[in-house]
Amino acid sequence: MKITAVLGSPRENSVSTRIAKKALQGAREAGHEVRLYHIQDMEVMGCQGCGCCRKHNTDCVIEDDMESYFQDLRESGALIVTSPNYYSQIAGPMITFMNRHYCLSDKERKSRLQPGVKLIGIFAQGAPENYEKYQANYDWYLNTFLSKDMELAGKIIAGGDSDLSEDGEIMKRAWQIGNSL
Repeated sequence: MKITAVLGSPRENSVSTRIAKKALQGAREAGHEVRLYHIQDMEVMGCQGCGCCRKHNTDCVIEDDMESYFQDLRESGALIVTSPNYYSQIAGPMITFMNRHYCLSDKERKSRLQPGVKLIGIFAQGAPENYEKYQANYDWYLNTFLSKDMELAGKIIAGGDSDLSEDGEIMKRAWQIGNSL
């Protein structure tokens, strides 16, 4: 199976990126092919609200790096999205990225993706791991993807107090989620 992953932190070795790489290691060890995107290295324009995608039942007409991403997503059985928590919310570039998925619904608001794509969300925050105030933000973000007939296969939230050692629970869980896809 092909897996597409979008890393949302601008930092190369961030917490969310390290956890995602562990999940991708598990996926590769299970024989899956991985297509990796770093949002920081992508040119992603914001949705223009032009409606061309719905009018013509096609992908977004904006010519940027989302074109290759959409092609990879259509060929994938799983999507991994990651983001640090910046000022109580998903990082801005990942919200812009999410908004561009508007084109994946047709005129009747039905998904244009194959149903059943597995979704994994990985989030990092400075607050403690069990800090509940940000949970609704993560759920809101993932629900946008779930509205495209994806299925939640896992969600990991790492807090400032999380054990990120190789044998810690979060890294073990990340590997397991990736390996079980």
